Amino acid sequence: MKFRNISDLSDDDLEETPFEFLIMKLNDICLVSLNNRLKSLDLTINQANFLVVINTEECLPQSYISQLLNIHGGSVTKALKRLEAKGLVEINPTPENKSKNIVKITDKGRNVTREFIKIINEIENDIFSDFTIEEKEKLKITLRDLSKKYNEL
Repeated sequence: MKFRNISDLSDDDLEETPFEFLIMKLNDICLVSLNNRLKSLDLTINQANFLVVINTEECLPQSYISQLLNIHGGSVTKALKRLEAKGLVEINPTPENKSKNIVKITDKGRNVTREFIKIINEIENDIFSDFTIEEKEKLKITLRDLSKKYNEL
């Protein structure tokens, strides 16, 4: 199997290519593309993921963010400190236990999150412009179901 990138694969090459390879390469392509688009927001995809999670509630315990994103505590602390330095979140100790933090998104963070979601929607519209709504939904369902299977492994 000889090719430079995933879009160069022939139908015959696809038959020989492990599914996991395709998913990993597609993920790489998505991340590079999205990170390039997020430069205008002074944001990385990882930071954007944090903001999306934090934006779902008024405030969240830092440990819960770690659990939701499946990232270890020290890495979460570093990422949140960067977001705090940009004025996108506030980090405060919990009243009951000063060693635990509560994270709250700021108004600036909400605005940046809205812009990020707008960028995601624009990309999705471009990517799926040649697909029917049914094809797009079927792909989403398939990816969700595959995710469940991988989680069961």
